Amino acid sequence: MKNKFHIILIFLILYSSTALAAKIKVTFINPGVSERVHATGGFWAKVSSFMKAAATDLNIELEVLYAERNHLELRELVKKVAVRKNKPDYLIIVNEMRQGGVQLKTAMDAGIKTFMILNTFIRKKNIQLYGVPREKYKNWIGSLIPDNHYAGYRIAKSIIKKAIKNGGVARNGKLHIVGMAGDLVTPAAIERNMGLKKAVAELKNVDLKQIFVCQWSKDLAHSKISHIFTRYPEVGAIWAANDPIALGSMDGTVALGKKPGKDVYFGGLNWDTPALAKIKEGSLTISMGGHFMTGGWAMVLLHDYHHGKDFKEEGTDLKMKIFDEINSSNVDKYIKKFGDKKWDKIDFSKFSKVLNPKMIKYDFSLKSIFKQGN
Repeated sequence: MKNKFHIILIFLILYSSTALAAKIKVTFINPGVSERVHATGGFWAKVSSFMKAAATDLNIELEVLYAERNHLELRELVKKVAVRKNKPDYLIIVNEMRQGGVQLKTAMDAGIKTFMILNTFIRKKNIQLYGVPREKYKNWIGSLIPDNHYAGYRIAKSIIKKAIKNGGVARNGKLHIVGMAGDLVTPAAIERNMGLKKAVAELKNVDLKQIFVCQWSKDLAHSKISHIFTRYPEVGAIWAANDPIALGSMDGTVALGKKPGKDVYFGGLNWDTPALAKIKEGSLTISMGGHFMTGGWAMVLLHDYHHGKDFKEEGTDLKMKIFDEINSSNVDKYIKKFGDKKWDKIDFSKFSKVLNPKMIKYDFSLKSIFKQGN
């Protein structure tokens, strides 16, 4: 009996070791552009590079397919994966350009376990139609969404505080602020815009003049600035949904003879390298970011799920404050550690509950990243 127990124990140890050694196959349908230099910024390329670093550490075979911001290609790419003879263990999708539902349904019909990142469903009719992970579709195993409302709110609070402190108010005693949105339909954009409105609503001496749509583009933002200052000549703060929009707005403001960081205060989002340089020189107040890491954290969650540690302990529809702010107080520290974007210096195994059995809660904060960057 004793020998039989030992044989079973050895078998379980060997089975566990073999399971951990086998590569997990993950396909990511990236809705963005593959170029690192683009008018909309290099966000989506950075999402992929961070995911690849995490995948390497966690023994995951990661395939990235780019839709190049083409909504029809988003559908086609999922269809092509769905009809493969050898399907991936997991599919990662983004509800971008309102294509999340179509992609999810295709994946569910094909029986592929699917995880959604960055944008999920926020409209009531879509939530009724698709539910939440593991509710209507058992193979929609989870989602991980950074808190975009919080990000939009923090950008607004930061530039409002700076502008008022430095006398950027109009003749009527109020700070005039405009919003430069990415779009009005993407869940992330809607949440960020709502964060802006919440911050303004909390203060009686702040007047949100208008929200302009820039389609996430630096060039389009630049082209709108002259019109904005013609309509609202006393604007003292410009809220931007991403860093390219902030930078384009700043360039347009400079062309009008105004000084960013003195006459007008700007805030953006992405932690883009040019934006960090503007923070260092004092012309950009804040850049919220870290959301490009969401895909990497999804790698951690899928790794643990695959090896028997289900992330449902913390929830299946996860919304985390992955966003953190970079400003004048911490920009040098970030650039020193990660300015080279060499994410492989991070040990992603340290974030896994399977590989760290004493871990109680996932921590995907900037503070935890800094610890791993030493």
